[in-house]
This record gives sequence, C-alpha cells and structure tokens, in this order.
Amino acid sequence: MTPRKARERRPNHHNNHNHPLQQSATIQASDYESDNAYYFSDNQQQQVQAMPPPPTRSNEELNLAVLRRHNPAISSILSLAPYAVVYIFSPATRQWEKSGIEGSMFVCQLTQGAIGQERYSVFVLNRRGLNNFDIDLTEGENVEITEEYVILKSDETDESSGGGGNDSRIYGLWIYSEPPPNSTAETRTLNAQVIKECAVHAGQSLKLAQERLEIERQNDIHAVAEHEGAYSSVPMGRQVSLKDLFGQQRAQDDGWSVRMHSPGHAEPPQGHFWPPQHAQMPMQPAPMGDVLGDLFRRAGVAYQTGQPS
Repeated sequence: MTPRKARERRPNHHNNHNHPLQQSATIQASDYESDNAYYFSDNQQQQVQAMPPPPTRSNEELNLAVLRRHNPAISSILSLAPYAVVYIFSPATRQWEKSGIEGSMFVCQLTQGAIGQERYSVFVLNRRGLNNFDIDLTEGENVEITEEYVILKSDETDESSGGGGNDSRIYGLWIYSEPPPNSTAETRTLNAQVIKECAVHAGQSLKLAQERLEIERQNDIHAVAEHEGAYSSVPMGRQVSLKDLFGQQRAQDDGWSVRMHSPGHAEPPQGHFWPPQHAQMPMQPAPMGDVLGDLFRRAGVAYQTGQPS
C-alpha cells in the first residue's frame, strides 16, 4: 500500500489580510531613492533637480564668517597660522605660563575707529575651551619679536595683581613652524613680520587721526571767535555813547554846532549841505506900514458920519 501524499494547502485568499506572513509578502522593498517617488510629485521632482547647487565658499570666507561671530568688527584676514599657543608672563615667577588657549591664529584688520584710525588685532580661535584670544595692535613699541615668541604688550591691567597695578599684561605667542623644506617653515617669521607692521601702522594712523581732529577743532574755535567778534566789538557791561556808535562823524557834528552858536563862525562843516534841512529859517518881520494912520482915519470918518449936517 503506497503512502498517501500529503494534501497541499492552498492559500486562503479571503484571509490574506489577517495572516502576517502573507501581509509582509505584499510589501515592496524600498530604499531612499525609491521613496522619493512617493514623497514628491513629478513637478516637485523636476523643481528639485533644476535647483542650482549651493555656492561654494573659500576657506578665507569660511574663516571670516566664524571670526565675525566672535568679533563683528573684523573686516578681513591679513595672515594666519595653523597652530599657535598663547602664554602669559607672570611677574611673580618671572616665567612664561600657559593660558589654556591654543589653536589657529589670525592677524585681522578691523573696521575704522571713532576718529577714522586704522585698527588691527590678533585672534586665536581656541580649541581647548570657549575663551578665545583677541588683542588689539595699537603701537609698534608693544610688539617684540624673539626667536621663540612674538611678545605682545596689552594696554589692559593685570587682574591677577589686584586690578590696581599699572603693569600691563604681557603675552607670548608661540607659532608652530616646521623645519625646511616644509610648507610651514616660514609661518612663524611671516606672521611675526605682519603683526609688527600692523602694530606700527596702527600707531601712526592713530596719531594722524588725532592731529587731524585737533586741527579741525582749532579751525572751529577760530571760526566761532571771528563770528562772535563781528557782533561783540564793544565789551560787555560798557555804556555805549553816541561817539562810539557814530565815531568821527558825530565829532564833526559837535564841532559844527559849537561854531554855529559862536559869532563869526557861520561856515558849514565839510560834507554837509547848506542850509541844513533840519535848521529852521528865521521868520522875516511883516512890514508895519501906517497902522496908526489907518486907525485915526477910520475913527475920523466914523465921527464925521455921526454929526448932523
């Protein structure tokens, strides 16, 4: 007797939605590229493909954008070093001590100052913490170049000495430089020269700006003085007389008045019309005539007319 074959089970199409295995079989395999067809329509896919790629920026532009986040006054980068360490000179121990700041160093040009002077700074983007190093280059005498460090003198007082001392803080920049013939062999020398030149130029620019400001201030003072002098020729508090107002012309008028009232001095002063308009001419006496005769005649006629004929 031959064994009976097992009956093949046919899938029940009516219960496919309840069977987990059968349901997983109906799901299509997909990846990120195939999913885009479901997320975007045809028009949207064409628009995405037609969009231009974002513009590429140079390393200098990227560095400048990062530096401006910390100091918006930075306008350009003049020089840089891939790696530098900041030291602080301790007056107590007379030694250099690490400040905890090290990273890429940038020599930057800043926007012009309040009076138009050129400004520069040295910025070290710290890799070991949140505190960066940012110092202004104000004078060539504040920069000294040695074989090991670029020494910078800051105008800020040393807070470690209590804040009341007059000693400025002194920093030392150790700039990494490989021996020749590597590409960084001249990094320390070049950056040191740029720092020194920027400091000298900043000091000269500040002096010129101050001199120009002083000249403008002196010119404004002279202009104001001349303007006020035209309206204040007479000192304050002094009584003004007619002679002060009319000067020599009034003196001539006074002399002419004296001569007119003196006998034998009737000549007019120079520069005046004769007769003067304001002078009154003497009244001519009216002819008297025979007034009494007229009165008597009138009386006689009246008397005669009053007598009987």
